[in-house]
Amino acid sequence: MTSRYQADVGTDAQLASDTAHDNHALELAICNDELTLKSVLLDNLSDSILAHTLDGRLVYANQQAAEMLGYTLTDFMALPPWGWVLPDHRKQLTNLMSQIQLTGAVVVESRCVDHVGRIICVESSSRIIQVEPWGRLCVSVSRDSSARIAEQETMQKLAFFDSLTGLSNRAMLEDRIQLALSSARANGDTVGVIYMDLDDFKPVNDTHGHAMGDHVLGIVGERLLSCVRESDTIARVGGDEFIALIPRLSSRNDLSRKARELAECIAKPIRIDDITVHVTVSVGLAIYRPGEHHDELICRADHAMYRAKMQGLAGWEEFLTAV
Repeated sequence: MTSRYQADVGTDAQLASDTAHDNHALELAICNDELTLKSVLLDNLSDSILAHTLDGRLVYANQQAAEMLGYTLTDFMALPPWGWVLPDHRKQLTNLMSQIQLTGAVVVESRCVDHVGRIICVESSSRIIQVEPWGRLCVSVSRDSSARIAEQETMQKLAFFDSLTGLSNRAMLEDRIQLALSSARANGDTVGVIYMDLDDFKPVNDTHGHAMGDHVLGIVGERLLSCVRESDTIARVGGDEFIALIPRLSSRNDLSRKARELAECIAKPIRIDDITVHVTVSVGLAIYRPGEHHDELICRADHAMYRAKMQGLAGWEEFLTAV
């Protein structure tokens, strides 16, 4: 009886051990299957996923993260701390780690560098989590935002810049002039406007074609820009009409000198291929009067320009005071 009982106990123990071993093997298989499934899923997401230490050392990256910047996954993981980020932005991201710890999560635009040094705009949603044995890691879900940003820049350019000359358009001019007049009201600055209209420009189009006319307008725009400060604004506001906004003038005479400089710059012969074009401009000037709306200032300069044009080609009129 005793030996049989012992045999039964031994058999039960062996069964229990075999069952535990089988269960453990099954658990490992399931765990490995889950890890494989997670890896496959992460590598097939359209977004890139990164996990890195707070000092920028990569701990994990999915396949999309490496491919977004043109690396193999092995080469990407071997990058030095912050090695995928534009050097000028690395300090910004280091500071961002502190911000994330305070706010919990952030969405940020950053500039990354691909495997050949091209700049890639990346939008990332990032948060910090505790993961052993690495401690605190920053986990980011990112996507290439270069196309979206380029589209936004194109839309902004269409909204605020002249498509032919690249100069500011009327919308940008109004924004700039309002800022200039706000500064004038607060600080007593002298602000001037120079309204310019090319003389008899229609024959250029009629004789040489509109493509040539457009080329001439582009050259005129370049010349005007070359004659002003970065703080000044040159805008194309009509077919052959341009406005120069000159803020923070030292004196009224400065506006007259600048206007003559612009007119002389335009009047230089324009040579395109074997064709030489001569262009002159009629000019009207106006100085901001306290309390005046920006539309009134432009209108006075416009009226002065038309009076100048009535005097003949390359006419000149200053509307510096009320009449």
